[in-house]
Amino acid sequence: MKTEKIRKTIEKYGNDQEHLMLILRELEHQSGKNVLDVATLEAVAGEMNLPESALAGFVDFYTMFKTKPRAKFVIRVCKSGPCHVMGSTTIFDAVTKHLGIGIGEGTKDGMFFLEKCECLGVCSVAPAMMVNYDLHGNLTPKRIKTILDSYRKKKPTAGENCGPEVEGKACVIDDKRQTKRLLEQVGVVDPLKIDSYIGKGGYSALKKALEKKPAEIIDIVKDSGLRGRGGAGFPAGMKWSFVTKGPMQKYVICNADEGEPGTFKDRILMEENPQLLVEGMAICGYAIDASMGYIYVRGEYRRSIERLQAAIDQARAKGMLGENIMGSGFSFDVFIKEGGGAYVCGEEMSLINSMEGVRGYPRFKPPFPGGAGFKNLPSNVNNVETLMSVPMIIEKGAEWYRSVGPTNCSGTKLYCLSGKLNRTGLVELPMGATLKEIIDVYGKGMKKGSKFKFAQVGGSAGGVLGKDLMSLPLDIDQPIKQGVTLGSGVVLVCDEQTCAVDFLLQILSFFEHESCGQCVPCRVGTVQLHHLAKKFASRTADPSDIDLMVQKAELMKKASLCALGQSPIMPITTILKYFRKEFEKHCDSGHKCAACDASLRRYYSSAATH
Repeated sequence: MKTEKIRKTIEKYGNDQEHLMLILRELEHQSGKNVLDVATLEAVAGEMNLPESALAGFVDFYTMFKTKPRAKFVIRVCKSGPCHVMGSTTIFDAVTKHLGIGIGEGTKDGMFFLEKCECLGVCSVAPAMMVNYDLHGNLTPKRIKTILDSYRKKKPTAGENCGPEVEGKACVIDDKRQTKRLLEQVGVVDPLKIDSYIGKGGYSALKKALEKKPAEIIDIVKDSGLRGRGGAGFPAGMKWSFVTKGPMQKYVICNADEGEPGTFKDRILMEENPQLLVEGMAICGYAIDASMGYIYVRGEYRRSIERLQAAIDQARAKGMLGENIMGSGFSFDVFIKEGGGAYVCGEEMSLINSMEGVRGYPRFKPPFPGGAGFKNLPSNVNNVETLMSVPMIIEKGAEWYRSVGPTNCSGTKLYCLSGKLNRTGLVELPMGATLKEIIDVYGKGMKKGSKFKFAQVGGSAGGVLGKDLMSLPLDIDQPIKQGVTLGSGVVLVCDEQTCAVDFLLQILSFFEHESCGQCVPCRVGTVQLHHLAKKFASRTADPSDIDLMVQKAELMKKASLCALGQSPIMPITTILKYFRKEFEKHCDSGHKCAACDASLRRYYSSAATH
């Protein structure tokens, strides 16, 4: 690539290292073969006065970047939980058969390159794949030829050719029995027009907030009982109050790195009502005396990024962002940061490192972001669902917000339904809905011919629930007592055809792939756990390996630096609680298991490991 083109790209975004992700993404796209070659990286390092080793390490860390030529169109077929349960191995088979290539290989004409990937955030229409940034769901082997052949006549785009089935509003369950608050305006407001949002009462909460003192806003959020909706469930108002006081620059950071397999709620919210997020961030900014906000969006979410950017631009033009908002003297602006395909960046300190243009490694705590976050300055980090709940709390009051849900977990929760149900999608219910209600009422029961086996709750970092816990309230606190976590709200329902060993194999494969490698317990432990899971899948394990797997996961929980390494214990122990006998059967070399055989053939062949 010519040095002049590289120089112009750097000038477009700025020479600061925090813009490295955007610079490299654009240069990769300009290459025509989705590649960042050595010469390009050397030139970028020279222009930005960065060590070449820093560039190499950065690109190696983020899975969306590659240093070897791929093709005009990169096909990424999802292999995470929901897609795997719904038959992603058959989609891989169809792609390889049609194109004559394996995973990690490209066609001779330079048109297509095939990769396996983790969750794409369209789990309700699994199995799914992404061609460059175009998402396609509800895939069947028969559809593959039609979809791929259509790309031979297309130019690469940034997500303009997505299938209609992945549209945000199409993934919301249409059922009047829901308690719609966050989803109330989905399909009602035009996400591309701020006047549509304002016409439905948008930004009235910000106006109301600006008429109060910042401390009053924090007290209202505290009184509402709003707890973080990203997984940890920490009280939002309390978190806001922890931000260091004083005249220094402060930041509001929205964690939109929705990478937990089975989760797609934030994508839908950002695509269908982006102004609500902007308003929530502005209110938070006013409350903590911050003048800048950042939305860190996972790189796979191109449509979310585009709609958020349009919303931000329109909010500035309307005076809802920028200097002296609504004549109040309060100034606040919002910018977008993009991820690069690293699950660990969902952890707040990893996310902040990524924002600064370095590897997304976790940081030791303390200090916490409230004292030393982005650029080592006070920062408040909240999830999309959390921040979008704020305007309604300010507008309608803390008591109104507490009117639904249990006392300790007030408000509604977005549940992401996927798997072997008659109806999948996003549903909003009072916090604490039971698994039985979610499956029978909103999922319309199991698919014909399917019999319930278990439900994964909370994604790969969560655990599984069996038939004995169908009446368990799925709020923030109750599942923890049963060894699982609600997390981001994933409810992946599996039937009797799902092999528990194969299911755990995919989870542990995910953790090995996503470990950042910074701390030894996680770097080594995830490899060892995945190795043990493969032994069970290949029927070469010993019964003693069952307890060995638990012991290793328990050690990781105690010794790992961040939540990623602390997470495998939950799926392992809950799956073994119900299906230990399945693992014992898989210790018999003569045991037959088509599911495990398909996974081993598809994901662990020589080509698949590239």
